[in-house]
Amino acid sequence: MDRSAILNALTATLDPNLQVRKQAEAQLSACETQPGFTAFCLDVAIDDSITPSQRSSSAVYFKNRIYVHWGGSTDRAIGPEEQEQIKTKIIEALVKCYNDSHIRPQLTVAVKHILSRGGWDLNQPINHLITNTTDPAYCYTGLLLLLEATKSLRYKYDDHDRQPLNNYINNTFPILEQRASHLIQQTDYMSGEMMYYILKIFKYATLVALPTYFHQLSNLETWVSLHLAITQKPLPQEVLDVEPSDRILDKRVKCQKWGFGNLSRFYQRYCTPTSKNASPEFIEYFNKTYIPQILQVYFGIVEKWGSGSWLSDSSLYNLISFFEKCIMTEAWSLIQPHYSAILRHLIFPCLCQENLELFEDDPEEYIRRYFDINRESNTADIAAVDALFVTAHHRFEEINGILGLLNEVFTQFFANQSEETALKAEGGLRVLSSISFALTKKDSPFLSQVDQMIDSFVVPLLTSQFLFLRARSCETVSIFSHTYTDKNVLSKVFQGVHANFNNTECLPVQIEAADALKVLITDSLVIDAIRPEVPSIMKTLLSLSKVFELDMLAEIMEAFVETFSDDLEPFAVDMGQSLCDQFIRTATEMMEMQTSGGDSAEDKEYQAIGFMNTMTTMTMSMTKVNLEPVFMPAIEFVVQNASISFLTEAMELAESLISAQRNVSDNAWKLYSLVIDSFQTYAAEFFETYIPFFEAIIVFGFKGLQYNDPKVTALKQVLHELIASPVDYDNVGAIELLEYIILTFNEFNDDLVLVLKKFKEEELAPHSIVRILLASMSVDSVRTLQVTESLGETLRLSEIWFNLSTSFETVYGLKLQILGLLGLLSTPQIPGSIVGYLQQFSVKLFTCVSRLPEAISKRQEQLKADYYSPVDYEDVEYEADEDVFKSTPLDDLNSFVDFNNKFTHLHSVMPERQQQIMDSLSVDQKRVLHEILMFITSQEQTK
Repeated sequence: MDRSAILNALTATLDPNLQVRKQAEAQLSACETQPGFTAFCLDVAIDDSITPSQRSSSAVYFKNRIYVHWGGSTDRAIGPEEQEQIKTKIIEALVKCYNDSHIRPQLTVAVKHILSRGGWDLNQPINHLITNTTDPAYCYTGLLLLLEATKSLRYKYDDHDRQPLNNYINNTFPILEQRASHLIQQTDYMSGEMMYYILKIFKYATLVALPTYFHQLSNLETWVSLHLAITQKPLPQEVLDVEPSDRILDKRVKCQKWGFGNLSRFYQRYCTPTSKNASPEFIEYFNKTYIPQILQVYFGIVEKWGSGSWLSDSSLYNLISFFEKCIMTEAWSLIQPHYSAILRHLIFPCLCQENLELFEDDPEEYIRRYFDINRESNTADIAAVDALFVTAHHRFEEINGILGLLNEVFTQFFANQSEETALKAEGGLRVLSSISFALTKKDSPFLSQVDQMIDSFVVPLLTSQFLFLRARSCETVSIFSHTYTDKNVLSKVFQGVHANFNNTECLPVQIEAADALKVLITDSLVIDAIRPEVPSIMKTLLSLSKVFELDMLAEIMEAFVETFSDDLEPFAVDMGQSLCDQFIRTATEMMEMQTSGGDSAEDKEYQAIGFMNTMTTMTMSMTKVNLEPVFMPAIEFVVQNASISFLTEAMELAESLISAQRNVSDNAWKLYSLVIDSFQTYAAEFFETYIPFFEAIIVFGFKGLQYNDPKVTALKQVLHELIASPVDYDNVGAIELLEYIILTFNEFNDDLVLVLKKFKEEELAPHSIVRILLASMSVDSVRTLQVTESLGETLRLSEIWFNLSTSFETVYGLKLQILGLLGLLSTPQIPGSIVGYLQQFSVKLFTCVSRLPEAISKRQEQLKADYYSPVDYEDVEYEADEDVFKSTPLDDLNSFVDFNNKFTHLHSVMPERQQQIMDSLSVDQKRVLHEILMFITSQEQTK
């Protein structure tokens, strides 16, 4: 191995000339087959005699070798002997370069990769390192290795898998307690970093299960005390002298964050009354022993923070989150006397912005930071909102105190409208929004006062000189789920919001006003007032969505389409084209970002999904306009590019387009072909997503084809392969599509044989088995029964069917049963295994026919209901018919006429069978059946 040549090649990998770099990489690649090369790279990485750039290149190359070739059987794999050599050397290397911020991170990642492959017990070297009190390099390295070891085992749940982690904890925690007691007294950065490692080790050790170390309750005392000491420890002045944006990067500040964070998470996971992760005895012990102690310390911290002491945003988040959890438990008795102080001196201030720099410099980011309700970030204002919500929900008696605070805040603002009081007024609006759900619920004693509150606190701010207050007041309007009883107040709210929407100079104001309009257009007064402007409003929203990546814009447009579909129909094609173009552009940008590792891909994804959802809403609302040619390129884009992020929405849109036209066009058949082809590559894994689309294809496309048409054969082949696969890609969905095909072509096929054989081999959803059985019975009962008899399944399937009777009470379910029963009862030779059940089958037929009118009536009521109106699912009984709003092969079937025809035909060809059926019914059942038949006959005669 030529040391000089390798060093030169490492240097050349950084050369700006591409050809030089490629040649160097080829040289190094050729060396990879030589035993000892990886260990050599590690030696180079810590060799002080060579240049820093060579050392860095070697460290990166070493890390990559570990990641790709640790194990395996290729000629480039790192062999067992060299692996053991590296394990020893890398620990020595970390000790040597513990304070080298260029080399150490690369070696740490290499340690992580080795640990992830398993089989490396670090207990002995870690213990040796962390017990060294004379050289910080040893203790630092030991903590770093322990951190990586616990992190690699953090998701182990059961006792056996957690044993290695428990071994690390039992062996090292007593030593860590000693180290921490010393480090807590220090203020230097290195001590802070080592304390940070100890806190992260505790986090990973307790992440999913309570370590056996803490089964000895006395061991917990030291760790609770340590965390509390860290939360109270003043930060060094050198830290406080740095700007807050840089301050939060300091490990000493992060120690505070994890001091609060570990206690909050530990309490939530192991110590709340509903926790299933610890014994009742442990929960009781922690709550009685430590909660009073923790709260007492936290009350003092709140007092100091209120007096000017600094805490990071993350620390505040974890502090408030701990209070929030206590509000819901018996610890409330300890918090309640201090709640007013917590509200006024912690929660409320965290909802008040310190300055308007972001509002002025980056309005779009300001909207994401302060108005995006889907934002998932651990910031103090989010924790404050959550704490207020929990208070209003669990401790409603505190609402009066909260309203008292709001009254003071707004009174001060209206008396002195300075920027300082305006920032507090904005915080007041956030408080009001956070408890709005409790004020507006049906049994709220404040419900009758809500109009007055909005009139007093919100309406004046809609026209404030402070634009950020206008934006926040519009957001408050959008959050209130409230039906205005005072139409004068509603009128003032609408006028203020409408004026702000027309403010094109301030993006947050205009966007939040649009969001408020989305809520207000549920009222007829607002609908009538705004209707003439809807086309121009939509044009504005479309223009904004082209410029700004805010997913809420798509939601707003969707709401306007739902409410004003008739008004927007003349502009539907232009709107749709704009939405389609924006979707394709945004989705393309997202894919490019994902390829390059960009950070904003998620925002692009949400925005693109919003566009797709709005297209679906337009399709369903504007049925007079054929939007298929407009929207189809967006769907084809998703399928052709395997854009899994949008697959669900794309298939919903495709199904909506076909259902709206009740026809499968040439464009739709082209899409169908693309979808079928996609099952050769990626689609099987996402089969459930395609089911609504395939249902629409079968119902509206297959009915005009022959059974042996290639289009039909292609889908059947896909379904057969899915069902036959050992992987369950959604067998229920595949079987129900085969059922649709049987009913559509009214033709018996081998599908039933495939499904029943699968049913005998493994568990399948019995509901879907019964459905395809009934479908097959309806088209050819003789061959169906031959199949079930040959498999010995006739009786068992009949029993399963009768046990699932309540699952077939929908229109489709009743029609399917009627068809299946008519087929069964018309069979000349009923198998001996079920011939004794003739009476039950007869009664079942009568029951289905008699219940069908009620089911039809119920379905019609649901169809007439406002499909888009919000539903309180706690107040209504869930309708089992998932097909209420979709088409099926039996929709056009008049089951009463079909029953009459087949029952009459049965009388002519098998009178004794018909008599057996009639004899099975009671007198009342015969009377009802006679009335039904007479009614059907009279209806047919009047046609």
